[in-house]
Amino acid sequence: MKNPTGGDIEVMLNSVQAAQMPHVFVYNRWAVKTTGNPLAHCILRGAVDPYGTNIPNYHYEDIRRLIEAYKKRDLSYPAIIVDTNHANSNKKFQEQPRIAKEIMKNRQASKTIRNFVRGLMIESYLIEGTQKISENIYGKSITDACLGWEDSEKLVLELAEYV
Repeated sequence: MKNPTGGDIEVMLNSVQAAQMPHVFVYNRWAVKTTGNPLAHCILRGAVDPYGTNIPNYHYEDIRRLIEAYKKRDLSYPAIIVDTNHANSNKKFQEQPRIAKEIMKNRQASKTIRNFVRGLMIESYLIEGTQKISENIYGKSITDACLGWEDSEKLVLELAEYV
């Protein structure tokens, strides 16, 4: 579950807890029973304040704060994925490599962070940037701006050195 754009980690953890629990709901006049998803986890994507300012939440202290909040709950799969784009990069997709490396360095420095941070989300496509749908450039994103193939490949190889 992604943190809400306001950044409240308790709301995010409530979502994870709800997703991990069994539910019964009515669908098309049938009672549907679910077992819950024991692998539901947190995704840190940054936040946006009431004035539209992006607030990152991928730094060491942000991750430690989430880990401490996780420890207060009885969740079956305490895991964190960090989104390196969006509010965490101030919507500057070129910042993703720097952010990814910072997270990997923090994983190396702290066994606790290493145990909780299980992955990264990186916006990547064939051609760097973004386009309007009318531009019709094959391999270029029409949604979020992305790293191109060459920068993505370079980043994956650099991140492999931290594993």
